Amino acid sequence: MFFKEMHELYRFFWKTPEEKKAIVFYAEHEGYYPNFEGLIKELIGKHKQTICYVSSDIHDPVLQTSESRIKTFYVNKLLTLFMPFVNCKVFVMTLTDLNQNQIRRSPNPVHYVYVFHSMISTHMKYLPGAFDYYDSIFCVGPHHIKEILKREELHELQPKNLVKTGNYLLERIYSEYQKHLAEKPTVDEKTTILIAPSWGDNNVIENCGEDLVELLLKEGYEVIVRPHPETVRRFPHLLKTFTIKFGKNSAFTLEKSVASCESLLKSDVLICDSSGVALEYAFGTSRPVLFLDVPYMVRNENYKELDLEVFELSIRKEIGVVASHENLDEIPKIIENLKADRMNYKKQIEKLREQNVFAFGNSPEIGAQYILDIIREKKVDKEEKN
Repeated sequence: MFFKEMHELYRFFWKTPEEKKAIVFYAEHEGYYPNFEGLIKELIGKHKQTICYVSSDIHDPVLQTSESRIKTFYVNKLLTLFMPFVNCKVFVMTLTDLNQNQIRRSPNPVHYVYVFHSMISTHMKYLPGAFDYYDSIFCVGPHHIKEILKREELHELQPKNLVKTGNYLLERIYSEYQKHLAEKPTVDEKTTILIAPSWGDNNVIENCGEDLVELLLKEGYEVIVRPHPETVRRFPHLLKTFTIKFGKNSAFTLEKSVASCESLLKSDVLICDSSGVALEYAFGTSRPVLFLDVPYMVRNENYKELDLEVFELSIRKEIGVVASHENLDEIPKIIENLKADRMNYKKQIEKLREQNVFAFGNSPEIGAQYILDIIREKKVDKEEKN
């Protein structure tokens, strides 16, 4: 694999013309492509741009694309060697903590654009300074702008360009859910429950996952467990336990990839903790969420210094119900109540989406145009210097 990556670096730096690599996208694994999909399609389609797509996942299906305007490269172990020498116009990524660990900014005049892969707040679940070294940030909603501006003010940071783009993944879920509703059989099927928590200590799967799944299966529900990608990567032994215990039950599914949103579409109720998937589910399908009050993950112990609410926590009781993880026997009743009250939640959630999500339905156009404007400005500067 080392020699394959060396060959990929050779192809990128020496065999790919400069004009073909003005725009570079980087994905940690296949699950992040949906966050780029709208931007990439807009750039290569409407604007006829060629882009480079770099992935650290050898199984990323985009690496096998036949689309001539997408130049693909596999770089994993050699990413730290790749990054310092990049000399593109715009580098687009969902990877946080740029320039804080091993992944450094290039000394070349590269404009780094961060695309949120979640609607969650910036100040609790991310490490301090996670967004400090980007040039532009595509913000999902007003809370992102408030949080980033407040941090810049407190720490006297270089101001970033905060772009009101909204979130394509949310729009994609919404669009696919509308199709799902149109194609859904009229005959009522078994109720499907999706368990999709955050990662780290005390998430729903680790805290009470086995007991919860056992209860739901006993109550006759179809159950899908969709662990966070970091749980899949860091705690494979935990998932093996679920496979051994429930794998032979036809009503149980363990979904290890988040590249598809099918489970979000088909599930009747989502059980979550403080994960961003709850916001995608609620705002994408207008259905309520059942939150379990397990301890939420805190990666920034100083998050309270901003004196701003954590969005994914402040909105929980408006888009669903918060229940005790110590009284799991109450869960089936809560599920049925949420289903019965779905239409009231639908109206409330759609109003909240309008208030908390920028440019719903138009994020690819806004983001792609912004990227093109950056490129054009750089070309103008270069021409003026000459």
